[in-house]
Amino acid sequence: MDTMKSAARKLSEAVFPGIKMSFKHKLPRKSEEVMSSLPLQMCLYFNLNYSALWILVRIGCLVYKFSDLSSLYKILLAAVMLVMIIVEVSRLYLGYVGNLTEQVPELAGFWLLTLFLQFPLHCLCTFNMDFITLPWERLTDIIMMLFLISEILIGYFAVKRITNHQALKFKLQMMKSSAANTSSETFVE
Repeated sequence: MDTMKSAARKLSEAVFPGIKMSFKHKLPRKSEEVMSSLPLQMCLYFNLNYSALWILVRIGCLVYKFSDLSSLYKILLAAVMLVMIIVEVSRLYLGYVGNLTEQVPELAGFWLLTLFLQFPLHCLCTFNMDFITLPWERLTDIIMMLFLISEILIGYFAVKRITNHQALKFKLQMMKSSAANTSSETFVE
């Protein structure tokens, strides 16, 4: 058994120089536990890859039907598309950063942008018949809405979980600092 461990160690040091292998398993402490949401990260990853196609299809359909729209709807649809693209890029960035670094403000910003801006705008563009929705638009928007619904649901629980974890870490830190202050005060007296 030791020969297999030493062979694995030699092989890993040859392939990955500088890596130290340890066969001892230590359980992480509660404050060191990773709280990022894997389902949310998967949704964000697939949504990021799909967003490029969605933007291309939406812009292509906008150019195709632009001459058939009234002047009011030309301005309205162009403005809505611009806002949707800007919100989509910032929303995905905040989701990635918030989930991977376990930052509550970024993750909450992602969730709020998804719930209160991106989802209603998608509903408007998909189900408003005055916008002359083309079949390709409807198809890509419905797929995007499925991403948004899953991100709203999964994101809520991810925000809740990371918030509770950050609150626990803060309480532990406060208890450590108050214990240190109490011990230093008794030492001074």
